[in-house]
Amino acid sequence: MGLLARYRRWWAIVILGLLAVPMAVQLKEPRKEFAPGEARLLSSAPNWPRTVEDLVALPRGLDRYLGDRFGFRTELVHTHSRLRYAVHLPSDLRVLIGRDGWLFLIGDGTMEQATGTLVRESMIRRFADVAATLNARFAARQTRFLVTMPPNGATINRARLPAWAATPPPVSEYDLMLDALAARQVPALDLRPALRAANASHPTYRRTDTHWTKFGALVAYNAVVNALRLPAWMIEPARVLRGFEPVPGGDLARLLAVQNLADEDARIDLSGYGAPPRATRTNVDSELPGDLVETGREGPTVVVIGDSFTQGYWQDYFALHAGRYLWIHYEQCAFSLRVVESYNPAIVVFAPTERQMFCWSNTPRL
Repeated sequence: MGLLARYRRWWAIVILGLLAVPMAVQLKEPRKEFAPGEARLLSSAPNWPRTVEDLVALPRGLDRYLGDRFGFRTELVHTHSRLRYAVHLPSDLRVLIGRDGWLFLIGDGTMEQATGTLVRESMIRRFADVAATLNARFAARQTRFLVTMPPNGATINRARLPAWAATPPPVSEYDLMLDALAARQVPALDLRPALRAANASHPTYRRTDTHWTKFGALVAYNAVVNALRLPAWMIEPARVLRGFEPVPGGDLARLLAVQNLADEDARIDLSGYGAPPRATRTNVDSELPGDLVETGREGPTVVVIGDSFTQGYWQDYFALHAGRYLWIHYEQCAFSLRVVESYNPAIVVFAPTERQMFCWSNTPRL
């Protein structure tokens, strides 16, 4: 029988029709430059070739552009990612799938920190030297200074890691950083004990996100104000925790392009501690992001120099007592010291997360 026998012709029409559907959908879909479900920019259309090199690169550029925009791509990517997640084969090499479906970041040396295979002693010394310089400078201004590092999720949820990464190392970079700060007489706080203890009863970190839960942030806040010898500022968790509620998958789920992945976060109600503050959000530096909260209270000015672990997480807690609360990104120690000092803070908390507790700049900007 010939290749185009009568009954095969109908199958050929069906197959061609199915192949045409994605192309038709692609033509009707609006042009997108960003895929929020994958947390990445889509490939741009290649420019018209003007040189031999451009002509050689054209096929690959065109393939990437079309590969990011074919019809039903989003649905197919999410289905593919969900299947890989089900069998613990991550679709993104930056994400590790641990026990019970917990996700962990592999980038920024987090797994090497968890296993103790990465020890950057020179970078630890540089950070400690910068912290010592800041401590002396703030001490001269009668400003209380504290260094603390929000731990990686893998540091607190070690039992959720695969077996090869679950055994704690004899010494970690976190341990060495605390030793270096102590040797320079810089006030420092180890957040790991408080977060691990609280984690036994309620999750202090998100299942699908690199960050802690709102409850974990509260535990860390209480440890900070206790280290600052401000017991009246502590917030009793039992008084404000209203349980945990479902939330969309976090940043690690987006890296895997897995939709509807189960996660939860704490519901915190601070109404029992008084009226919420009058909040004003502003860009406090022309080059770096910052958040400013004016509370209207008769209290000191508190500055937190940190990253995404503290941005937005601590402001409502500190605002219960502070007159003004400022968060500014630490930018690997390249933040603007001039901006910090212009607010004449009474308290400064230097809080880069564990995987980012290093300085690419020797000194902050003046």
